[in-house]
Amino acid sequence: MSTPRLVPLSPTTWAWTHDSTAWGYSNCGLVASDGEALLMDTQFTLGLTRELLAAVAGAVPDATVTTVVNSHQNGDHTWGNELVPGAQVITSEASAAHLCQEMSPAVLSALSSGEPSTAVTAYAVEHFGAFDFGGITVTPPTRTFTGSLDLTVGRTAVRLLDLGAGHSAGDVALHVPEDGVVFTGDALFHGGHMIVWSGSLSSCVTACDTLLATGATTFVPGHGPLADRAHLTAFRDELARILDTATAHARAGTELAEAARLVKKEYAGGKAHPERLFTAVAAAYQEAGVAGVPSTTFELVEGMAQLAGA
Repeated sequence: MSTPRLVPLSPTTWAWTHDSTAWGYSNCGLVASDGEALLMDTQFTLGLTRELLAAVAGAVPDATVTTVVNSHQNGDHTWGNELVPGAQVITSEASAAHLCQEMSPAVLSALSSGEPSTAVTAYAVEHFGAFDFGGITVTPPTRTFTGSLDLTVGRTAVRLLDLGAGHSAGDVALHVPEDGVVFTGDALFHGGHMIVWSGSLSSCVTACDTLLATGATTFVPGHGPLADRAHLTAFRDELARILDTATAHARAGTELAEAARLVKKEYAGGKAHPERLFTAVAAAYQEAGVAGVPSTTFELVEGMAQLAGA
C-alpha cells in the first residue's frame, strides 16, 4: 500500500506523490489559479482518484478542475478520468491514437485475481492483486495536439510538450515556466526502473533531453519522489548506457533473454523492479532490427515476469 500526499511546489503548483515505487502508484500534478484548476493525470482506480480529488478540494476549495492532461494512456494515469466530469481531457495525438493498447480494467482485474499458475498470472497477482478495478469506465481524451500547446490556468501559463514515443507510444509533459516545474509523466521514473512500451529506447533518451532543455529545476516523475536536474541527467545517462550495452548484445547475436539477464545483472543497482529492464533491452533489439522481438503488452509482461524469476 501507499500513503500519498499533496506537496506544494509554489503558490500555484502541487505534486500528488506516493511513498511507494510499487506498480500502479502514479504521481499527479495540480496547477490552480484564480478559481481554475488543471490536473496532470488521474489515478489507477476510482478509490485512489477520489482520494486525490479530496486533497485537491482541500488545497484549493474555490477552484474548479476544468482541464485534465493525460501524460499517456496507461490506466494508472487515466482510469480516474471519469470522476472529473465536464473537464476537457487533453493528450497528444499519438497518445490518443494508440491508447497504450493495454488490458482493460476487467481483464486486468481477472488476471490479477486468478490463480497464479503461470509466470504472467503470478506476476499480475503479486503486483496488481491489491487494486480494486471495479466500476471503471475508461474515459478517453476530448482534445489532442502535436508539438506543443500553450494554455492558461487562471493567470498561470503552462505549456504541454509532445515528447513523442518513449515510455509509451506518445508521452506528454507539462511545463510551468514561471515556477520552473515540469510534470514529466512516465518519461521519468525516480527510484525504480523504467518500462519501455514503445519499442524505442533511444526516444526515451531524447525525451529526457527535451525535458532538460526546458531549463526547469523541479521535475515531478510519473513514479517515485521529486527530482531535480541532477536526478534527471543521471536517469538520462543511464538509459543511454543501457541502450549502448543492449545494442552491442544485439549486434553480437546474443539471444534476447540472455541479453536481458546480463543487462539486469549490470544495471539493476538499488532501484525497484529491475525486471523492467527486459522492456528496455527488447526496445534496443527492436531498434537494432532484430526480428521477432516481443512488442505486445502481454509479451513484454511475460518477459518481465520471466526475468524477475531468473
